[in-house]
Amino acid sequence: MRRYSARFLLLLVPATVVAVTSLPTTPLAQDRSRSAWDVTLGAGAALRPTYEGSDRYTVAPVPLVDVTWKDMVSLGMGGLSAYWRHENFRIGGGLTFSAGRQEYSGAFQQGDDRLFGMGDIPAALGGRGFAEYRLGPVNLNASVTKFTASGNDGVLVNFGAAVPWKLTDATTIVARVSADWADQSYMQTYFGVTPTQSANSGYVQYNAGAGIKDVAFGLGLNHMFDQHWGILVDARVTRLTGDAENSPIVFSKTGATVMTAIKYRF
Repeated sequence: MRRYSARFLLLLVPATVVAVTSLPTTPLAQDRSRSAWDVTLGAGAALRPTYEGSDRYTVAPVPLVDVTWKDMVSLGMGGLSAYWRHENFRIGGGLTFSAGRQEYSGAFQQGDDRLFGMGDIPAALGGRGFAEYRLGPVNLNASVTKFTASGNDGVLVNFGAAVPWKLTDATTIVARVSADWADQSYMQTYFGVTPTQSANSGYVQYNAGAGIKDVAFGLGLNHMFDQHWGILVDARVTRLTGDAENSPIVFSKTGATVMTAIKYRF
């Protein structure tokens, strides 16, 4: 078996799962009383590009974990967070991760055999700070993440907005738009080609600078069948921009991800 062992759990989760945790998971208000713990588990699958900038797609398994304690601490696919909420404002921080990228293809990691010679990008923990504000029907959000691994230590800044529509007591749709800014280290790691990588892979040398990496549009559906069981469906289209879209390893500037998962709320 290939190199799944030590980093299997990190590589198992595609980047799409971040979108899952942004979808509402609360059931009908009249069905559940407030408690200190709120736990949701589930599983599903996602159709996604083999890596960011690829025109090939793969189906990947998606585990779903969402645990909240007293609306102050949460553990989800985006990582571990602690936060403070006041009326329409929420601010906090915590730990997240990047699954990195491999130079071979497979369902359990971002990667593609066209990346042979580029080397692996290691999985990395990241420190993340975030803020959210609800302005009328719109949820505004921003976050800054600093990754900490050698060979994957860039900074990623995200700005976004989401608009939820409650179709029925059991069904909510969320429309999202976002943009990512990345520093030079992040851009060079994922989109640059060093002289050594060029010699090993055949791609021309390329220096990627800081800037807006991508813009994305998404639409999500959350439906509860009863007090416990529900389904999540999420679709997202991402368009690379700036130095990212001009990278020689980018075969498609636009990528789409479609995910669905069944969940159980305890």
